[in-house]
Amino acid sequence: MKINDKENKKTLLMSKINLATSVFMLAFASFWFFQNIYEGKPYYEPLIFVILGLSLLIGAYFNIKRFKAESEGITIADERSRRVGEKAGMFAFLLLIAALMVSGVVNSAFNLGLEYTITVYVISFASLFSWIIIGYYLDKKGDV
Repeated sequence: MKINDKENKKTLLMSKINLATSVFMLAFASFWFFQNIYEGKPYYEPLIFVILGLSLLIGAYFNIKRFKAESEGITIADERSRRVGEKAGMFAFLLLIAALMVSGVVNSAFNLGLEYTITVYVISFASLFSWIIIGYYLDKKGDV
């Protein structure tokens, strides 16, 4: 894959635009986060922008890194590593759904009074880390 191709240049440009957008989104979220803390409002509202900004930032960074490596003739991802990412994503999604269901049932059964929005944010943040850990485990294990 040559980086001089017209379509690859467009994709690289879009990755750079995503990188700039994610930096802007993270700056906006951090400003909103500290403003809410200063005003005494709930501070967890901008967490969705932080998670979205971080995922855009990481995705754009790795796309740019992949394009630069492929322009030099280095292969980054083979079929096995792609399958590891897909399988880890599936397991993390199933853990997310199971954790949301269990938290909903426990909240209604024991009348804990959990606020649902912060519970969803915490569980989705934990599932993001579980996706990384499961991907690392499956990559080291070698069975995919």
